[in-house]
Amino acid sequence: MKTQCIQLPIHFKFWIYALQGILYELCFTAIWEFCVKKDPKLMGESSIWSIFVYGGGGIICEYLIVKKIVRYNVLLKTLVYLIYTYVWEYLTGLILSQFSACPWDYTERRWNLHGLITLEYAPAWIFAGILHEKLVVLLNSVCWCDINVKALNSKERKCE
Repeated sequence: MKTQCIQLPIHFKFWIYALQGILYELCFTAIWEFCVKKDPKLMGESSIWSIFVYGGGGIICEYLIVKKIVRYNVLLKTLVYLIYTYVWEYLTGLILSQFSACPWDYTERRWNLHGLITLEYAPAWIFAGILHEKLVVLLNSVCWCDINVKALNSKERKCE
């Protein structure tokens, strides 16, 4: 019995991208606190809203950008990812701010726009954009088996 090879479903990718973003955010905030305040606890922080910000942002980035520019040179990709990240961060921050729910506030940072984005974090966003591209390429190269109930009950469970 043959099983069909399919791409990972979008709702799985959403959660993978959400976890990717939260992991980056936890690491970034922990390292930032260590460098700025010399706090050796390495306590990062995030918000439940980050699930939607990173998960949704990752999906949109994959379908609107990464699949179209993956073969471009690294400087152009870096610029596109940085612009996309700032637009997405600004828009999601603006929406969350309407409900007093925006978990970040950059008003104390240099080069900020309405406290919703800051150019101070550009190097981190560039790095995250390049890593996200690598994850998108990896996830889209994996073959997932669409196994039906009959296949589960049989001994043949391989993608062909």
